[in-house]
Amino acid sequence: MDCFQYFEHSNGNPLVVAPTGSGKSVIIGALCKLILQTWPDQRLMILSHVKELLEQNFSKIIGFWPQAPAGLYCAGLGQKSFRDPVTVASIQSVFRKPHVFGWRDLILIDECHLLSPDSDTMYRQFINGLRQINPRVKVVGLTATAYRLKTGMLHEGVGRLFTDIAVEISLQELLEAGHIAPLVSKSSVVQADLSAVGLVGGEFNARESETAMDKTALTAAALDEVFALAGDRRSWLFFCSGIGHAEHVADALRARCVDADTVTGETPAEDRDSILRAFKAGTLRAVTNANVLTTGFDAPNIDLIVLLRPTTSPGLYTQILGRGMRTAPGKKDCLVLDYAGNIERHGPITHVQPPGGSAKRPKQDRHERTCLICPDCRMASPLGALECADCGRPFTPPERIKHDTVASTAEVMVSAGAGSMVEDLGEWFKVDAVHYLRHEKAEGHPSLKVEYRCGLMTYREWICLEHPPGYAKTKAIGWWKKTLGGQLGSRQYCFGVDASLSLKKAIEYQGAT
Repeated sequence: MDCFQYFEHSNGNPLVVAPTGSGKSVIIGALCKLILQTWPDQRLMILSHVKELLEQNFSKIIGFWPQAPAGLYCAGLGQKSFRDPVTVASIQSVFRKPHVFGWRDLILIDECHLLSPDSDTMYRQFINGLRQINPRVKVVGLTATAYRLKTGMLHEGVGRLFTDIAVEISLQELLEAGHIAPLVSKSSVVQADLSAVGLVGGEFNARESETAMDKTALTAAALDEVFALAGDRRSWLFFCSGIGHAEHVADALRARCVDADTVTGETPAEDRDSILRAFKAGTLRAVTNANVLTTGFDAPNIDLIVLLRPTTSPGLYTQILGRGMRTAPGKKDCLVLDYAGNIERHGPITHVQPPGGSAKRPKQDRHERTCLICPDCRMASPLGALECADCGRPFTPPERIKHDTVASTAEVMVSAGAGSMVEDLGEWFKVDAVHYLRHEKAEGHPSLKVEYRCGLMTYREWICLEHPPGYAKTKAIGWWKKTLGGQLGSRQYCFGVDASLSLKKAIEYQGAT
C-alpha cells in the first residue's frame, strides 16, 4: 500500500528496501496479485540478472497465486513466454527486445543494488525502450541494501535511476516480529593479517586478499575453532577469498570427515544445482564458495556462517550475513564466525552505515574497546551489557570513557531486545535526513509522522498536532515551538537519535493547527 500511496503523489522511481530474509519474492508475488485483481488490464515485468532469483520469483508468484497469469522469459532456462500480463524475465535475454513485450505499466527490478549507475547498461536500454511505448511506465527497485560501495545511496547523486525510498522495513521490526532468525557471534582468537592487502576501487585487492587468507595454518586454526564452537549446527556456509581458497577449505573440511563441497563461478550449472539441492536438503553439511552465494541464494537451514573473506563493502557484508537470517523449523539462530575483521570493520548489521562517494582504507589497528568479550565462552556483547548473553557470566564495569572517545561494537546484530540497552548507553547517531509525512488513520485524528534516517536505520515519531487537548497535544505543541524557534535542543529519540543535527528549518505541514 505504501507504493500505491507514493505514486498518488510522486512520479519518480522508488525503492522498496527490505532486509534479506523478509521475503522479497513473496512481496513481489503479493504485489502482482493485488495490482491485477484491482486493475486487471495492467501489464507487469519483473527483471533480474540472476537465474536463481528468476526461478525463485516465478515459483513464489505461482505458489502465492496458483492462477497467476505469469510467464517466464529466460534463454538460460529454456523458456520465452512474453504475452502474459506478468512476465518474469532475465535482463540478459530481453534488453534488446523491448518491442517484443510491448506496453508495460510497471517494472519491478529485484536486487537493484547490483545495477550499474552508467546510462548504457542493459537495464537502462530496456527501460528506455519500454518508455518509448509507454512514457508513464513506473519502475520500482527492490533491495536489502540501498547503496553501492563507490557511489553511496541508490536514490542520491547525478544520473541515478531511483529517486526515493517509498517503503523501508527495518531489521529491528522483523526481529521483534520473529520473521527473521537472529545472528550471534563469538570473538575469534584467530584473525588474518591484512596489513599487506591493498585496495582497488575501494575494495580489498582480490589477489592479495586470497594470498593473505589462503594459508594452511590459518585454515587449520580457524577450523579448530569452528569445530569447537559449531556444536550441533548442521548447515555450514563458508565465504572464501577466491576459487583456490574455497577448494582448499573444502579439502580441509573433508580431511576432518565433514561432507563438504565447493561452488564458484567456474562450477558447471548442473553440478552447482546438485550441490545446492543437497545442501538445502541437509545431506551435505558444508559448502564453501567464492563470490557466488551472496545474492539470490535462499537456504533457510543455514545456521553457521564462516567469514574467510574480508570486505570493505557494507552492502556485501549485509548480503553475506543475510544468508543466515531466514527462519527454519528447529533453527534458533545463526552463528557467525569472522576471521577477516569484518564485524569490527562494519559493526552490527542493524547499524551498518552506507558508504560515501569514496572509500577509505579501513583501519587495521583499533585500540579502543569496541565490545565486551566473555572470557569464558568468547561471546561478543555490546558495551554496557551487565552479563554475557550466552553463559550469563557477569562483566566487570568498564572504566569511564573520555568524552572524545567514540565507542563502537563488534556484535554482529543488535538483538530485538537490545533497544533499551542502546538507549541506556546514550548512544548517538548522525541524522542524515529527516522526512515529514502526513499520517492518516481510519479512525482518529491525523498526525505528523517524522522519520529520521541514520545510516541504514530509520527512527520514527508521531507528532499529534491535531489531537484534542491533552498530553499528546501538549507534547506536540512543545515540539513544534522548539522546531520553529530554531535548532532543537539536546534531545534523544528512540535509540538515541540526535535530531538537532538536521532540523534546521521550519516544517511545512499541510493541515497543522
